[in-house]
Amino acid sequence: MPAKKITRKIISKGKRETLKEEKPQAVVEEVPREARPKRFCLFCKHKITPTYTDIATLRRFLTDRAKIVAKQRSGVCSKHQRAVAKNIKYARHLALLPFTPKV
Repeated sequence: MPAKKITRKIISKGKRETLKEEKPQAVVEEVPREARPKRFCLFCKHKITPTYTDIATLRRFLTDRAKIVAKQRSGVCSKHQRAVAKNIKYARHLALLPFTPKV
């Protein structure tokens, strides 16, 4: 299907009408839902809850810059993402996890 050109009339200060052609928007094809692998929450799958003492598991949810990874990237459900964030912050205050990365 060819891209449709979008034109718009623009009135300038001289009250002349000119046509300005805009570039057509790029068409992005989405991958069907069936083709994407279903992601399961790590904590729901193993029936565990995140704790501040399990540093190895909490490190999985930190970037190399020591930022907490978003729910969309980590694949954790909303309930456990809130718990992970809370436990990471608690572990930081107890000096079990760093606030900033080592340079």
